[in-house]
Amino acid sequence: MGMLNLVLSNISRKPATRLYPFEIREPFKEFKGRIVFNPENCILCGICQKKCPPDAISVTKADKTWELNLFRCIMCTECVNGCPKGCLSISNERPKTGAKETVKVVVPIVDKPKADSPKAASSKAASSK
Repeated sequence: MGMLNLVLSNISRKPATRLYPFEIREPFKEFKGRIVFNPENCILCGICQKKCPPDAISVTKADKTWELNLFRCIMCTECVNGCPKGCLSISNERPKTGAKETVKVVVPIVDKPKADSPKAASSKAASSK
């Protein structure tokens, strides 16, 4: 009789688990989901690479690339705290399943125009008159 009571009580209750793909729970406030990189502000200084304990970040100035190995990252946020330009931040979004091992970003560094020398500025002014 004990088994029958257990079966009947479990049938009448709602499930103890969620139907995951259909019901996604909101992440906790302090949940560290993934690192977000903003390449517009990056100056490729490499401080994030130096601060990263598991060496998950590699910065290459010659190729102008920033790369994060997702499988090595331990979400310690040392790179986020060390970035002088605020290019890195932590999002509480869950990483997508089946993610790639690395995230490689080509950083668009805009070269600043060089200041004209006084001789070139005077010759431009003379030619425009």
